[in-house]
Amino acid sequence: MPGTAPPNPAALVVVTQVTYYLSLAIPLGIGMTIGAFAIPERNGGLVSRKARSLAVPAAVVVVAGAALQLRATTHITGWGLVELAALMLAACGLLVLRWTPSRLLARAVGTVAILAAVIPRVPLAPTTLNRMATNVVVTAHLLCAMTWVGGLTVLAATALAGRRTVTRTEDDHLAADWAQIWQRFSMVAMVAVGALVVSGTWLAWTHVGTPSQFLTTAYGRFLAIKLVLVLTLLSAGAYNVRVLLPRIHLLQRNGDTRGVFLVAAQHFPVVVVGEALVSIGILTVVPFLRGSARNQAGWPSAAPFDLSTFGTGVVMIAVVAVVMWAGSRRSFKPLQPSRPVP
Repeated sequence: MPGTAPPNPAALVVVTQVTYYLSLAIPLGIGMTIGAFAIPERNGGLVSRKARSLAVPAAVVVVAGAALQLRATTHITGWGLVELAALMLAACGLLVLRWTPSRLLARAVGTVAILAAVIPRVPLAPTTLNRMATNVVVTAHLLCAMTWVGGLTVLAATALAGRRTVTRTEDDHLAADWAQIWQRFSMVAMVAVGALVVSGTWLAWTHVGTPSQFLTTAYGRFLAIKLVLVLTLLSAGAYNVRVLLPRIHLLQRNGDTRGVFLVAAQHFPVVVVGEALVSIGILTVVPFLRGSARNQAGWPSAAPFDLSTFGTGVVMIAVVAVVMWAGSRRSFKPLQPSRPVP
Protein backbone atom coordinates (compact mmCIF):
# COMPACT_ATOMS: atom_id res chain seq x y z
CA MET A 1 0.00 0.00 0.00
CA PRO A 2 1.46 3.40 -0.96
CA GLY A 3 2.64 5.43 2.00
CA THR A 4 2.84 2.41 4.32
CA ALA A 5 6.25 1.82 5.87
CA PRO A 6 7.56 -1.75 5.54
CA PRO A 7 7.83 -3.73 8.76
CA ASN A 8 11.16 -3.58 10.56
CA PRO A 9 12.58 -7.16 10.51
CA ALA A 10 14.76 -6.56 13.58
CA ALA A 11 11.86 -5.17 15.59
CA LEU A 12 9.66 -8.08 14.51
CA VAL A 13 12.30 -10.58 15.62
CA VAL A 14 12.57 -8.90 19.03
CA VAL A 15 8.80 -8.82 19.52
CA THR A 16 8.53 -12.46 18.43
CA GLN A 17 11.27 -13.68 20.74
CA VAL A 18 10.21 -11.65 23.77
CA THR A 19 6.58 -12.74 23.36
CA TYR A 20 7.69 -16.35 22.95
CA TYR A 21 9.78 -16.30 26.13
CA LEU A 22 6.95 -14.65 28.04
CA SER A 23 4.50 -17.25 26.69
CA LEU A 24 6.62 -19.85 28.47
CA ALA A 25 7.52 -17.89 31.60
CA ILE A 26 4.14 -16.40 32.51
CA PRO A 27 2.20 -19.72 32.67
CA LEU A 28 5.01 -21.11 34.81
CA GLY A 29 4.87 -18.02 37.04
CA ILE A 30 1.10 -18.35 37.48
CA GLY A 31 1.47 -22.07 38.17
CA MET A 32 4.09 -21.43 40.86
CA THR A 33 2.20 -18.53 42.44
CA ILE A 34 -1.16 -20.28 42.72
CA GLY A 35 0.10 -23.83 43.04
CA ALA A 36 2.95 -23.34 45.50
CA PHE A 37 3.66 -19.82 46.77
CA ALA A 38 0.32 -18.27 47.77
CA ILE A 39 -2.10 -19.37 50.48
CA PRO A 40 -4.87 -21.49 48.83
CA GLU A 41 -8.16 -19.71 48.22
CA ARG A 42 -10.01 -22.30 50.30
CA ASN A 43 -7.94 -21.07 53.25
CA GLY A 44 -8.70 -17.42 52.55
CA GLY A 45 -5.85 -16.68 50.13
CA LEU A 46 -6.43 -13.29 48.52
CA VAL A 47 -3.31 -13.17 46.36
CA SER A 48 -4.12 -16.51 44.72
CA ARG A 49 -7.53 -15.16 43.71
CA LYS A 50 -5.94 -12.01 42.29
CA ALA A 51 -3.35 -14.08 40.40
CA ARG A 52 -6.15 -16.09 38.79
CA SER A 53 -7.54 -12.83 37.39
CA LEU A 54 -4.40 -12.69 35.23
CA ALA A 55 -5.16 -16.07 33.61
CA VAL A 56 -7.05 -14.68 30.59
CA PRO A 57 -4.40 -12.05 29.66
CA ALA A 58 -1.75 -14.74 30.20
CA ALA A 59 -3.60 -17.07 27.80
CA VAL A 60 -3.61 -14.29 25.21
CA VAL A 61 0.17 -13.90 25.59
CA VAL A 62 0.63 -17.67 25.16
CA VAL A 63 -1.50 -17.76 22.00
CA ALA A 64 0.32 -14.69 20.65
CA GLY A 65 3.68 -16.30 21.31
CA ALA A 66 2.65 -19.47 19.51
CA ALA A 67 1.22 -17.50 16.57
CA LEU A 68 4.35 -15.37 16.17
CA GLN A 69 6.57 -18.46 16.34
CA LEU A 70 4.40 -20.13 13.71
CA ARG A 71 4.63 -17.04 11.50
CA ALA A 72 8.42 -16.91 11.84
CA THR A 73 8.88 -20.61 10.97
CA THR A 74 8.47 -21.71 7.37
CA HIS A 75 8.05 -25.41 8.10
CA ILE A 76 7.16 -27.01 11.44
CA THR A 77 7.60 -30.74 11.98
CA GLY A 78 8.43 -33.14 14.79
CA TRP A 79 8.93 -31.53 18.16
CA GLY A 80 7.80 -28.16 16.80
CA LEU A 81 4.25 -29.46 16.45
CA VAL A 82 4.39 -30.95 19.93
CA GLU A 83 5.62 -27.62 21.34
CA LEU A 84 2.78 -25.79 19.59
CA ALA A 85 0.27 -28.27 21.03
CA ALA A 86 1.77 -27.83 24.51
CA LEU A 87 1.42 -24.05 24.27
CA MET A 88 -2.22 -24.36 23.21
CA LEU A 89 -2.83 -26.78 26.09
CA ALA A 90 -1.28 -24.26 28.50
CA ALA A 91 -3.53 -21.52 27.11
CA CYS A 92 -6.62 -23.69 27.56
CA GLY A 93 -5.52 -24.56 31.09
CA LEU A 94 -5.18 -20.87 31.93
CA LEU A 95 -8.69 -20.15 30.65
CA VAL A 96 -10.12 -22.94 32.81
CA LEU A 97 -8.04 -21.74 35.77
CA ARG A 98 -9.66 -18.31 35.56
CA TRP A 99 -12.94 -19.78 36.80
CA THR A 100 -11.61 -22.81 38.68
CA PRO A 101 -9.60 -22.14 41.87
CA SER A 102 -7.57 -25.35 41.62
CA ARG A 103 -3.96 -25.55 42.82
CA LEU A 104 -3.59 -28.86 40.98
CA LEU A 105 -4.65 -27.25 37.70
CA ALA A 106 -2.22 -24.38 38.30
CA ARG A 107 0.62 -26.84 38.80
CA ALA A 108 -0.41 -28.67 35.63
CA VAL A 109 -0.27 -25.42 33.66
CA GLY A 110 3.23 -24.73 34.99
CA THR A 111 4.34 -28.27 34.12
CA VAL A 112 3.01 -27.96 30.56
CA ALA A 113 4.95 -24.69 30.16
CA ILE A 114 8.14 -26.48 31.24
CA LEU A 115 7.47 -29.28 28.75
CA ALA A 116 6.88 -26.75 25.98
CA ALA A 117 10.34 -25.30 26.68
CA VAL A 118 12.17 -28.63 27.03
CA ILE A 119 10.58 -30.72 24.25
CA PRO A 120 12.01 -28.79 21.25
CA ARG A 121 15.51 -29.22 22.67
CA VAL A 122 15.39 -33.01 22.90
CA PRO A 123 17.52 -34.39 20.03
CA LEU A 124 15.73 -36.77 17.67
CA ALA A 125 18.98 -38.32 16.43
CA PRO A 126 22.29 -39.40 17.98
CA THR A 127 24.56 -36.46 18.72
CA THR A 128 28.06 -35.69 19.97
CA LEU A 129 28.96 -35.27 23.63
CA ASN A 130 29.79 -31.59 23.04
CA ARG A 131 26.41 -30.90 21.43
CA MET A 132 24.62 -32.82 24.15
CA ALA A 133 26.40 -30.87 26.91
CA THR A 134 25.62 -27.55 25.22
CA ASN A 135 22.00 -28.57 24.80
CA VAL A 136 21.67 -29.51 28.47
CA VAL A 137 23.27 -26.27 29.66
CA VAL A 138 21.16 -24.10 27.32
CA THR A 139 17.98 -25.87 28.40
CA ALA A 140 18.84 -25.50 32.09
CA HIS A 141 19.63 -21.83 31.49
CA LEU A 142 16.26 -21.32 29.78
CA LEU A 143 14.29 -23.11 32.51
CA CYS A 144 15.93 -21.12 35.29
CA ALA A 145 15.36 -17.88 33.40
CA MET A 146 11.70 -18.87 32.92
CA THR A 147 11.38 -19.51 36.65
CA TRP A 148 12.97 -16.21 37.61
CA VAL A 149 11.34 -13.99 34.97
CA GLY A 150 7.97 -15.74 35.19
CA GLY A 151 7.83 -15.45 38.95
CA LEU A 152 8.86 -11.79 38.92
CA THR A 153 6.44 -10.83 36.14
CA VAL A 154 3.42 -12.61 37.61
CA LEU A 155 4.04 -11.40 41.16
CA ALA A 156 4.60 -7.84 39.93
CA ALA A 157 1.39 -7.93 37.87
CA THR A 158 -0.53 -9.46 40.77
CA ALA A 159 0.73 -6.79 43.15
CA LEU A 160 -0.24 -4.01 40.72
CA ALA A 161 -3.67 -5.55 40.18
CA GLY A 162 -4.19 -5.77 43.93
CA ARG A 163 -3.22 -2.20 44.83
CA ARG A 164 -6.45 -0.89 46.33
CA THR A 165 -7.93 0.15 49.66
CA VAL A 166 -8.47 -2.89 51.84
CA THR A 167 -10.12 -3.48 55.17
CA ARG A 168 -8.19 -4.14 58.35
CA THR A 169 -9.14 -7.82 58.18
CA GLU A 170 -7.89 -8.05 54.60
CA ASP A 171 -4.70 -6.31 55.70
CA ASP A 172 -4.02 -9.18 58.10
CA HIS A 173 -4.69 -11.82 55.44
CA LEU A 174 -2.64 -10.03 52.79
CA ALA A 175 0.26 -9.53 55.17
CA ALA A 176 0.45 -13.26 55.93
CA ASP A 177 -0.12 -14.19 52.29
CA TRP A 178 2.54 -11.92 50.80
CA ALA A 179 5.03 -12.75 53.55
CA GLN A 180 4.71 -16.46 52.69
CA ILE A 181 4.96 -15.73 48.96
CA TRP A 182 8.17 -13.70 49.21
CA GLN A 183 9.81 -16.28 51.46
CA ARG A 184 8.99 -19.17 49.11
CA PHE A 185 9.73 -17.31 45.90
CA SER A 186 13.04 -16.01 47.24
CA MET A 187 14.15 -19.58 47.96
CA VAL A 188 13.18 -20.76 44.46
CA ALA A 189 14.75 -17.68 42.87
CA MET A 190 17.98 -18.28 44.78
CA VAL A 191 18.31 -21.78 43.33
CA ALA A 192 17.44 -20.50 39.85
CA VAL A 193 19.99 -17.69 40.09
CA GLY A 194 22.70 -20.10 41.19
CA ALA A 195 22.02 -22.33 38.19
CA LEU A 196 21.93 -19.27 35.91
CA VAL A 197 25.33 -18.13 37.17
CA VAL A 198 26.89 -21.52 36.48
CA SER A 199 25.26 -22.12 33.09
CA GLY A 200 25.70 -18.49 32.01
CA THR A 201 29.40 -18.53 32.87
CA TRP A 202 29.95 -21.65 30.77
CA LEU A 203 27.96 -20.26 27.85
CA ALA A 204 29.83 -16.94 28.02
CA TRP A 205 33.16 -18.77 27.93
CA THR A 206 32.13 -20.75 24.85
CA HIS A 207 31.20 -17.55 22.97
CA VAL A 208 33.69 -14.97 24.28
CA GLY A 209 37.43 -15.60 24.20
CA THR A 210 38.84 -12.49 25.90
CA PRO A 211 37.44 -9.56 27.93
CA SER A 212 38.26 -7.20 25.06
CA GLN A 213 35.73 -9.02 22.86
CA PHE A 214 32.98 -7.57 25.06
CA LEU A 215 33.81 -4.22 23.44
CA THR A 216 35.18 -5.11 20.00
CA THR A 217 32.43 -7.44 18.74
CA ALA A 218 28.68 -7.00 18.28
CA TYR A 219 27.96 -10.20 20.20
CA GLY A 220 30.19 -9.12 23.06
CA ARG A 221 28.57 -5.69 23.35
CA PHE A 222 25.05 -7.12 23.53
CA LEU A 223 26.22 -9.74 26.01
CA ALA A 224 27.79 -6.97 28.11
CA ILE A 225 24.45 -5.13 28.16
CA LYS A 226 22.73 -8.33 29.23
CA LEU A 227 25.27 -8.88 32.01
CA VAL A 228 24.77 -5.34 33.34
CA LEU A 229 21.01 -5.94 33.47
CA VAL A 230 21.53 -9.31 35.16
CA LEU A 231 23.80 -7.71 37.76
CA THR A 232 21.09 -5.12 38.38
CA LEU A 233 18.62 -7.96 39.01
CA LEU A 234 21.08 -9.71 41.29
CA SER A 235 21.54 -6.51 43.29
CA ALA A 236 17.78 -6.11 43.67
CA GLY A 237 17.48 -9.78 44.66
CA ALA A 238 20.23 -9.35 47.23
CA TYR A 239 18.35 -6.37 48.66
CA ASN A 240 15.23 -8.51 48.92
CA VAL A 241 17.03 -11.36 50.67
CA ARG A 242 19.33 -9.30 52.87
CA VAL A 243 17.01 -6.45 53.84
CA LEU A 244 13.31 -6.99 53.12
CA LEU A 245 12.95 -10.63 54.14
CA PRO A 246 14.78 -10.19 57.48
CA ARG A 247 12.61 -7.12 58.09
CA ILE A 248 9.48 -9.20 57.52
CA HIS A 249 10.77 -11.89 59.89
CA LEU A 250 11.47 -9.30 62.57
CA LEU A 251 8.03 -7.74 62.21
CA GLN A 252 6.37 -11.16 62.37
CA ARG A 253 8.34 -12.05 65.49
CA ASN A 254 7.21 -8.81 67.13
CA GLY A 255 3.59 -9.40 66.13
CA ASP A 256 3.46 -6.22 64.01
CA THR A 257 0.88 -7.28 61.40
CA ARG A 258 0.49 -3.76 60.05
CA GLY A 259 4.24 -3.45 59.59
CA VAL A 260 4.34 -6.79 57.75
CA PHE A 261 1.57 -5.53 55.48
CA LEU A 262 3.45 -2.32 54.66
CA VAL A 263 6.65 -4.18 53.76
CA ALA A 264 5.27 -7.37 52.20
CA ALA A 265 2.17 -6.03 50.43
CA GLN A 266 3.35 -2.55 49.46
CA HIS A 267 7.12 -1.99 49.61
CA PHE A 268 8.29 -5.43 48.41
CA PRO A 269 6.02 -5.39 45.30
CA VAL A 270 7.42 -2.01 44.23
CA VAL A 271 10.91 -3.52 44.15
CA VAL A 272 9.66 -6.58 42.27
CA VAL A 273 7.91 -4.43 39.62
CA GLY A 274 11.28 -2.83 38.90
CA GLU A 275 12.90 -6.26 38.72
CA ALA A 276 10.22 -7.48 36.32
CA LEU A 277 10.85 -4.54 33.98
CA VAL A 278 14.60 -5.23 34.03
CA SER A 279 13.97 -8.92 33.31
CA ILE A 280 11.88 -8.02 30.25
CA GLY A 281 14.77 -5.78 29.19
CA ILE A 282 17.04 -8.83 29.35
CA LEU A 283 14.64 -10.76 27.11
CA THR A 284 14.78 -7.86 24.64
CA VAL A 285 18.57 -8.20 24.38
CA VAL A 286 18.57 -11.99 23.87
CA PRO A 287 17.49 -11.95 20.16
CA PHE A 288 20.61 -9.93 19.33
CA LEU A 289 22.93 -12.62 20.72
CA ARG A 290 23.56 -14.29 17.38
CA GLY A 291 26.77 -16.03 16.41
CA SER A 292 29.81 -15.81 18.67
CA ALA A 293 32.26 -13.12 19.75
CA ARG A 294 35.05 -15.62 19.13
CA ASN A 295 34.07 -16.02 15.48
CA GLN A 296 33.42 -12.32 14.98
CA ALA A 297 36.93 -11.59 16.32
CA GLY A 298 38.49 -14.28 14.14
CA TRP A 299 39.22 -16.58 17.04
CA PRO A 300 38.81 -20.36 16.96
CA SER A 301 35.82 -21.91 18.70
CA ALA A 302 36.06 -22.88 22.35
CA ALA A 303 37.53 -26.25 23.25
CA PRO A 304 35.00 -29.10 23.14
CA PHE A 305 33.34 -30.44 26.26
CA ASP A 306 35.57 -32.96 28.05
CA LEU A 307 36.31 -34.27 31.54
CA SER A 308 38.34 -31.16 32.37
CA THR A 309 35.39 -28.93 31.49
CA PHE A 310 33.07 -31.19 33.46
CA GLY A 311 35.35 -31.04 36.50
CA THR A 312 35.51 -27.25 36.31
CA GLY A 313 31.73 -27.14 36.14
CA VAL A 314 31.38 -29.36 39.22
CA VAL A 315 33.75 -27.13 41.18
CA MET A 316 31.84 -24.02 40.07
CA ILE A 317 28.52 -25.57 41.09
CA ALA A 318 29.93 -26.43 44.50
CA VAL A 319 31.32 -22.91 45.02
CA VAL A 320 28.07 -21.21 43.94
CA ALA A 321 26.05 -23.59 46.13
CA VAL A 322 28.19 -22.78 49.19
CA VAL A 323 27.95 -19.03 48.53
CA MET A 324 24.17 -19.22 48.10
CA TRP A 325 23.80 -21.34 51.24
CA ALA A 326 25.95 -18.96 53.28
CA GLY A 327 24.05 -15.95 51.96
CA SER A 328 20.68 -17.46 52.78
CA ARG A 329 21.84 -18.43 56.29
CA ARG A 330 23.01 -14.91 57.08
CA SER A 331 20.04 -13.24 55.41
CA PHE A 332 17.62 -14.80 57.89
CA LYS A 333 19.58 -13.69 60.93
CA PRO A 334 17.18 -11.46 62.90
CA LEU A 335 17.85 -7.74 62.73
CA GLN A 336 18.61 -5.82 65.89
CA PRO A 337 15.39 -4.53 67.45
CA SER A 338 16.95 -1.10 67.86
CA ARG A 339 17.19 -0.69 64.10
CA PRO A 340 14.32 1.53 62.90
CA VAL A 341 11.75 -0.24 60.76
CA PRO A 342 9.90 1.97 58.25
